[in-house]
Amino acid sequence: MEKVICNNLINFNLPNKIKNKEFTILKVLKDDNRSYVLLIEVDGESYVYKVPREKNRRVWQRFLSLFRGSESRREYNNSLKRSKLGFQGATPIMYWEKRVFGMSFDSFFISSYLEGRSATISDLSLVRDELERIHKKGYLHGDSQLDNFMILKEEVYLIDVKLIRNKYGKAGEIYEFIYLEESCHKEIDIYDKTTLSYKLAKGLNNYLHWIGKIKKTIRGKER
Repeated sequence: MEKVICNNLINFNLPNKIKNKEFTILKVLKDDNRSYVLLIEVDGESYVYKVPREKNRRVWQRFLSLFRGSESRREYNNSLKRSKLGFQGATPIMYWEKRVFGMSFDSFFISSYLEGRSATISDLSLVRDELERIHKKGYLHGDSQLDNFMILKEEVYLIDVKLIRNKYGKAGEIYEFIYLEESCHKEIDIYDKTTLSYKLAKGLNNYLHWIGKIKKTIRGKER
């Protein structure tokens, strides 16, 4: 069974053309085991076409899709949530998924194309302020590395944002800043490193690094 959901503000001919691959590929933005991302053109307009390869084919992810849908569906819904909460980012256009016995076996997500640039260390103060704004609304970014923030006309746009309800209080906020620090190799001095919240966040970060190393070792042995 195939399923297509699109933004009701767009012309329905657009999803049909994309689904039928009636578009021009302008550029391959990413092509690896994790994802396949294209910059495409339809009727003179540019869009981003994203296939989450790794999550489409993982057995466990397929099983989980019985309850939460495909990765493309979640990204589409997260984009709608981001817009509703007042944060800037690419406009979600549509997602498509192929389901077998209720599980998603294939999917892709389409969004508008932002002609901005990836955030750099020089933009760290802007990114920090945007992350704080997310936290003040009671949410966590969900993947707060520097690459997931885009700068357009000196304003911050969110990329690959999850916007998870913060159930972890200050420790959750600090963890996101630790993750941001690691992605740009620069300290962000906006929290007290002597507090219990910092120690909990740092402990979780160290634990996840340890788990990551074990997984890499296992994958290396499997190869």
